[in-house]
Amino acid sequence: MSPTCSNTRLAILLAFLIAPFAAAQDVPLHVTYVCNGERIFIEGCNIRDTSDNGTCMVEHPDHVNAGGLAAITSETRGSLKKRLPTCQQPTPQQLAAAAAIAKKQQAIQDANEKKANDQLAPTVQQFSNANNPSGIAPPKNAEERAMRRCISSGRLPASCTGNQLLGAFAGMLSSVLGSDTKTAAPSAGPDMSGVYQGAGNWRLDFVDGGVLVNCAGLSPNQESYHLNLAGAHPELIIETRPKPLVLTVRADGTIVGPPGPVTIDGVVAGGYTPGTSTPGHSQTSTYTTTERMSANQVQPAASGQTISNAGGGAYDVTTTHTNTSTVGGSSTPGYTNFVPRRATCPAINLANKGGAGIQTMQTDLLKSMFSDGDKGAPTPAGIRMHGIYASTATGFSAQFFPESVILGCGPDVARAYPYTVAAEGTHAVIKVAAPDHPLDLSLSPDGSLNPGAAGPYLVHGRIVTGENDNGDFTFAPMEKSCNLAVLAPAKEIPTSGGTAAPAAVASANNAGRLSTPAAPLGNATLSIVSGLPPTPGQPNALAAHPYILLRDSYSDTLAKAGVTVPAGTSPFMFTAVACGPNRTPDCAKINAAIGASAISVARSDSNGSATLPGVPPGTYYFMISTRYNNQPLTWAQPIQLKSGANSVTLDQKNATPVN
Repeated sequence: MSPTCSNTRLAILLAFLIAPFAAAQDVPLHVTYVCNGERIFIEGCNIRDTSDNGTCMVEHPDHVNAGGLAAITSETRGSLKKRLPTCQQPTPQQLAAAAAIAKKQQAIQDANEKKANDQLAPTVQQFSNANNPSGIAPPKNAEERAMRRCISSGRLPASCTGNQLLGAFAGMLSSVLGSDTKTAAPSAGPDMSGVYQGAGNWRLDFVDGGVLVNCAGLSPNQESYHLNLAGAHPELIIETRPKPLVLTVRADGTIVGPPGPVTIDGVVAGGYTPGTSTPGHSQTSTYTTTERMSANQVQPAASGQTISNAGGGAYDVTTTHTNTSTVGGSSTPGYTNFVPRRATCPAINLANKGGAGIQTMQTDLLKSMFSDGDKGAPTPAGIRMHGIYASTATGFSAQFFPESVILGCGPDVARAYPYTVAAEGTHAVIKVAAPDHPLDLSLSPDGSLNPGAAGPYLVHGRIVTGENDNGDFTFAPMEKSCNLAVLAPAKEIPTSGGTAAPAAVASANNAGRLSTPAAPLGNATLSIVSGLPPTPGQPNALAAHPYILLRDSYSDTLAKAGVTVPAGTSPFMFTAVACGPNRTPDCAKINAAIGASAISVARSDSNGSATLPGVPPGTYYFMISTRYNNQPLTWAQPIQLKSGANSVTLDQKNATPVN
């Protein structure tokens, strides 16, 4: 797949990012049907799977649960195509209003795209070869640049689209929740994730910019909140009435309040106001034109014409023209009415039971529209981070998302990693799980993040080069090194910074246990060359891959860490499952074990070649894997290294397929 095709796919993703409601669908969207006396509203459908098996998001306004939320279900296109013709259809006016809204959204998209192109024209011209080593066309606007950065960082493409699209669907909350609080989330800082439940129908459902609070029969009511991480234990303060709730977030993941019942001023559902629609209509306008003609040119007057003698053998022919245009109708959605209610709720002792909240459900549904059902890594419950932190002096940045953080060097080089937030005494520490260079960022009282060091940090970035036969993006390496520095909350990613990294760079020294070019542990070096035949138009299957040399075999490394691999299961496959979307406790053990066993590491260049820093002569073990011709391949065999230079070629003959 050529870079042009890849750019086209990114442009398609951006089109849905800017105007998500404008997509043409074979199932009419954003109109209400009445089926067997029940109203249903088609919110959106999977745009990648347009077959009858593709799914659509269906809202049921007449089915409001005890919490005041309208039910949302998933139904296939095929099922809707059969069912909708049997239902009471939307009126022509409602269909026209929906079409008018789509047309307006398209106009907004076109205007925004033109504005972005005009603003970024100078930036595009300055996009240098140093930032563009593969000759890929530079991004056309800011949205495309941000999308490329997100996808090449390693986040699920559907997450890159779905998280940003979620804002377009935020209106759903206001239509079903009784909150009158419209507090915008701060630009960057700690927040909470997950759903916490307890006795007495207590429920806290954390969403962007607030938390949905309900207990003892109250409907979910959105309230603002903030976290205080400066004390001995993290405090969660929710701005409820008549008094704020001051809660403690415990190390075991539970949330507790002071002993005894609490009083909450909330709301309950008190009815439903249906939506309204104004039909479209036609309007006419007239204008006249006058043309002077000779007697030979004048024809008998037609309808709408008058002829007058202008003298001298000339005549004035005046014609009245009529234009007719159609003005689209308009509509307003229905909404749930809420009435105030004071409730006495039991003492707060809440735990996360793994249930999905309203925002998670919406995000997952949106992601499914842009993927084949893959929702990506789940968002851990508890204290998380959001927003951008950056150093304009060095170009280093950290951009937080619910499930990961993107470490960046300059505007385009970026890589995503999982992270955790730990409260340590009087401050919080964000622990970034980068395998080759773990990073701890301390949250300072002024809101900045302090890495506790000022040395260079290599960011293993990539650039999109095209797609493979499965429709997945392919990448080429694009690495840079930025100096660590205190990171302040920022609105944008730095537009410059960093120096290009050499083709193969070893990781941190790991307290003297890992060989590096600057401090080799021995004089036996190993040069690795890829012997996998390249696919035309694609980077080498081993390009930009980490080449790791272990002291013990991969199986023994896991065994020493107390990880039991079931008989007949590949250790590599076991690791892929343990550290996959449904992450297990074994993943942390595996990462720690590999870090302890690794003696030399290098990252290959675009041809799949690298030279590992020197180690003492002896026997070591490979830990290398890739995917070639849709077949996972691993190299885990021992290799005997002698003093001086050693070399090996990795190919299909000495690889082990993983089934």
